[in-house]
Amino acid sequence: MIPNYHNFPSKLFWSSLLIPIFIFIIPQFTHAAEYNPNYHPHSYVLNQLKSHDIVFLGTRHKQTPILEFISDLIPKLKESGATHIGLEIASDQQDNIIKFIKIGAGLSDIQIHQQIDCPEYRNLFTVLRNIDLNKRPVPIALDLPKSKYSESISRDEWMAESILKIFKKNPNAKILIIAGNNHILKKLDWQDHVPNPHRSIREYLSEKRSKLRIFSIGQIIGDSVYEDDFREKFGGIDGAVAVDLDERFARWKMGITQSLAIKQVEAWELLDGVIIY
Repeated sequence: MIPNYHNFPSKLFWSSLLIPIFIFIIPQFTHAAEYNPNYHPHSYVLNQLKSHDIVFLGTRHKQTPILEFISDLIPKLKESGATHIGLEIASDQQDNIIKFIKIGAGLSDIQIHQQIDCPEYRNLFTVLRNIDLNKRPVPIALDLPKSKYSESISRDEWMAESILKIFKKNPNAKILIIAGNNHILKKLDWQDHVPNPHRSIREYLSEKRSKLRIFSIGQIIGDSVYEDDFREKFGGIDGAVAVDLDERFARWKMGITQSLAIKQVEAWELLDGVIIY
């Protein structure tokens, strides 16, 4: 049988168009090494502190690997120049925190939200207390007290004001802030149906002090009901890796933000980097 080449040029033409279309639509999940992950997340955080005034380190609450990571990180903060460590604890607990740091008693007196409170979290105060006074970052309770919940101010706005008070007292402060992933986003572009929308901590800070150098690092761990391309790609690597977010991750879905009623944007518009366990 003689082959029919009559339609061959047109088929070749359409095939050449479809191939780049598929390449554009489908995320290119090649080998993880091609995305240049940092296999030393402690160094990743410390290096960002050296070049920024504030580093937000997001968490998923009550996750032992994350809290152990933070415990190991705290004694190293001095080498990055960090002067303070901000915590997602109501600001009316500041005196209780300082009391424990000074005398080693009253750890149970520190009131911590039940979604956060666990032995591993409270151990962070013991770690801080065991650091030499000259090398210890000052712990600051940043969050909105329960007594203020009925007022119009949001938790994120209150935490921003708490941070600004640190810089008012110490213009050269350098702060690591530990808070839930949803509190450290670069912006909150809420969907139209959301009532009483508020801005992110970073947006409030930028409005008041635009020259602050700020870096936000989210942390991804465990299972999620949401699709997460970062967990799928990097979750199989032993230990933890850190990745800078940029245009390489266009259209990648990030589970830690999908629970929020915010408009869909690229990952790098919400965070500067992520650590994946």
